[in-house]
Amino acid sequence: MVIPPLRRKALRDLRRLWAQALAIGLVLAAGVATLILGNGAHRALSDTRDRYYADYRFADLFSDVVRAPLALVDDIRAIDGVIQVEPRIVKLARPEIAGLAEPASVLLVSLPAQLGLNQLHLRKGRLPQPGTANEAVVSQDFATAHGLQTGTRLTVVMNGKRRALSITGIALSPEFIYALGPGEMMPDARRFGVVWLPRPALEQAFDLKGTFSNLVLRLAPGMPEQRVIAALDRITAPFGGGGATGRGDQLSHAFLDAELKQLGAMVKVLPPIFLLVAAMLVHMTLSRLITLEREQIGLLKAIGYTPRQIAGHYLEFVLLIAAGGILVGFAAGAWLGAGLAQLYARFFSFPFLVFGTDPRVYGLAALVTALAATAGALQSLRSVLALPPAVAMAPPAPADYRGRRPGVFRAIPMRQTGRMVARHLWHWPIRTASSVLGMAMAVAILVASLWSFGSIDHMIHVTFGLAERQDAKMVFTTPEPMRAVADLRHMPGVMVAEPFRIIPAKLVNGPRSKRVAVEGRPADARLSRVLSPDLRPMPMPDTGLILSEALAEALALRSGDRVEVRFLDGRRSVVNLPVSGISVGFMGLGATMELSALSRAAGEGALISGANLMLDATAAPDFFAAAAAAPKTGFLNVTDLTVSRFRATLAENITLMITVYVTLAAIIAMGVVYNFSRIALSEQGRELASLRVLGFTRTEVASVILLELAVVVLLAQPLGWLIGHGIGLAMVAAFSSDLYRVPFVMGREVYATASLIVLGAAVLSALAIRGRIDRLDLIAVLKTRE
Repeated sequence: MVIPPLRRKALRDLRRLWAQALAIGLVLAAGVATLILGNGAHRALSDTRDRYYADYRFADLFSDVVRAPLALVDDIRAIDGVIQVEPRIVKLARPEIAGLAEPASVLLVSLPAQLGLNQLHLRKGRLPQPGTANEAVVSQDFATAHGLQTGTRLTVVMNGKRRALSITGIALSPEFIYALGPGEMMPDARRFGVVWLPRPALEQAFDLKGTFSNLVLRLAPGMPEQRVIAALDRITAPFGGGGATGRGDQLSHAFLDAELKQLGAMVKVLPPIFLLVAAMLVHMTLSRLITLEREQIGLLKAIGYTPRQIAGHYLEFVLLIAAGGILVGFAAGAWLGAGLAQLYARFFSFPFLVFGTDPRVYGLAALVTALAATAGALQSLRSVLALPPAVAMAPPAPADYRGRRPGVFRAIPMRQTGRMVARHLWHWPIRTASSVLGMAMAVAILVASLWSFGSIDHMIHVTFGLAERQDAKMVFTTPEPMRAVADLRHMPGVMVAEPFRIIPAKLVNGPRSKRVAVEGRPADARLSRVLSPDLRPMPMPDTGLILSEALAEALALRSGDRVEVRFLDGRRSVVNLPVSGISVGFMGLGATMELSALSRAAGEGALISGANLMLDATAAPDFFAAAAAAPKTGFLNVTDLTVSRFRATLAENITLMITVYVTLAAIIAMGVVYNFSRIALSEQGRELASLRVLGFTRTEVASVILLELAVVVLLAQPLGWLIGHGIGLAMVAAFSSDLYRVPFVMGREVYATASLIVLGAAVLSALAIRGRIDRLDLIAVLKTRE
């Protein structure tokens, strides 16, 4: 097989410039990989969720009642748009787990006689026999955390009575992809799980024969859920209902949807920036690289090659580099995307993972990369090809520095090499500016990738160090009179007990509305505090609400405005209250009132939902034992466990993803710095060798090019910090959701780390360049036509 001469030359050029070609290819691969992995993980999770919901018939509406007769189901089924109704019994209970100091909780859910909504995906075993009272299916994460297997017996305290259950199966459910215990911020499989039992077992345990406490509904496709919710609430209101929610407000779906939105936001912000930065840097690098081929281009024209053939040759050379980078980026992005999707699938308890590829994403990444590479080559080819062969074959005329040297160079005392570097950078302002911008973008993408670490630490410090300072939060099974606080204070290890009341409500401001839990706290609360934007404790107002920043923004409210509050429990009072202040908060939509003011507004007596507790650490085991035995205990939230779980889940997931992006950003930074150094050496090779001939030492000659590199790298740092800061702000805005928002905390350590990575890349490049300078061929320089 005969290889055309120009193709052979392209292959030889790749061998000759392998280090630069590799650096350019890695920059392109990193840009492509970021786009592929982000989109791949997001699409995999979205497709997996949609298929899981469809295959296992995830419900559209959810409603809790206190106690309603089964005869009510016919009225609900008659609502226009409802195609399936499933009444259930759902109650909280306490399992007895050997070796677990802190009390755990399980949610008991009745199983329908026939397959209905929210079907179970059995991982092991079978469903309980209909009508049995001692068989159950347990959620997989809870079973794994405690080593439960099919055939194992689990003792559960239901309505104050101990019952021994035989585990017949271990399962997953689309309703509990993200299983949160009451009052918890992060899933904790050790302390919360789901247990499914036949309906007769729960009817007997909770005296609910012929009644239900929970409803799930399926709607006709395209049916507006708000219309159905309004009709459903009217029917269930006399039975303690009235707070039906759509799929969007179902806790598990809401957290999963928020995670997908944040992942989608990251995909929309960071990967395109990576790809565009890589494309821009490759464009700059290849345009300068082709300029260095001026003499060879002139020679090719002199021996008869047409400008089209020469342009095709260099485009082939450039596309070979781009193709290598694109293919490596495709492979790395697909591999990393699949790994990231599997991590999320395990975290969210999916039974399977649907991972596919979107040809449009691959095509977009390849097109942007190829266009950037070819544009960089064509930019230089156009000017060189316009020259006659004789002119192109001659070296460029030496630069004329006369008239372009500012007086400041003469006024500032500096060494001769420093003056040479300053004059060279000043003489080529566009080239210098583009080099500084390229280095700055390398710094910027590192800053944009690193900022979240400090933000997570700040979120944890504010939430658990300044606002929620209690050691434990006890939630009762049902609201209790205020005297229950005295009972808590007499429990072993309890030093301080502050009551709270939580009432679900709908806040309405014109066309905007949000369903939230309004929390009442004592006026002098010290354990669980509301913080102002400057992180100072806010006093509870005598009347009115304190809204979190996220809720105030969602309802377009400011301090001093009034908001309609429709309580969804008790007497279902509707009141118009002033907004007394705006608080800072990163978890959920917060609405807080003074405890007695909340009771008056809701039209109920002095009831509490639980208490925040400060414990004596030495007596904590005794307290946990007493809390487990207390019939009023519904759920116990332990702050230290919540914080550790928070760090082990959310922080771990974000850390993993950001680590991937930081690694790719570091590759881009290394490639940029190395290519800049190599091209600068190639452009000034004759001058540097001539200095050696004139008697300059190797160190003095190397200092010229290395000082230029140092100046460009240092000038790029503040610009890179500024650009990275802007990218970080854009990411924070995209990340915000109703469930949690990430604070924007850009510490000095972020800038320092980003700069140290780029400076480290510069040092490594300098070492490589120093070796090449030491090996300059002085004889070849003496033979040049200059």
